[in-house]
Amino acid sequence: MSTKGAAGAIPDNPVEAFREVVHSFGVKQLAALLLMKPGTLYNKADGDVDSHHQPTLRDVVRVTQATNNMLILDSLDRMFNRAAYDVTPGIVVSDQELLDLLCRVNSESGAMHKALTDGYLDRHFSAADLRRVRAEVFDLVTAVLTFLHRLEGLVDD
Repeated sequence: MSTKGAAGAIPDNPVEAFREVVHSFGVKQLAALLLMKPGTLYNKADGDVDSHHQPTLRDVVRVTQATNNMLILDSLDRMFNRAAYDVTPGIVVSDQELLDLLCRVNSESGAMHKALTDGYLDRHFSAADLRRVRAEVFDLVTAVLTFLHRLEGLVDD
């Protein structure tokens, strides 16, 4: 199962997120960057829950750094009911990027309201409904804080 995130689906399982990051970057290219045999990386990326070919914490850190893809971290945040946003200092954004972020904030707000409405349509709000709303709230909070952080980069003094 996956839930929607800022850039698309965020896997609920960090091992699945690891698989997505590795394969979207390219196993052979990433293995070369990590100075790892491609077969080893294939095994770690494609191992199932019961396999001994699981990515280690070191693998997660190295893959995240090499790809600059935060999907695994986003998946861990989702797993532990947390939200996160990028606080890289000094990010300067264009007017278009700022407008895109503002649109994302409003889109996430709409998604959260839709999840809330859908959950309460039958006048019974279930635990599954709450999980969907919570995921959308986290996405909204992340979008708002990302927007705010980018605005801070515009301050001249």
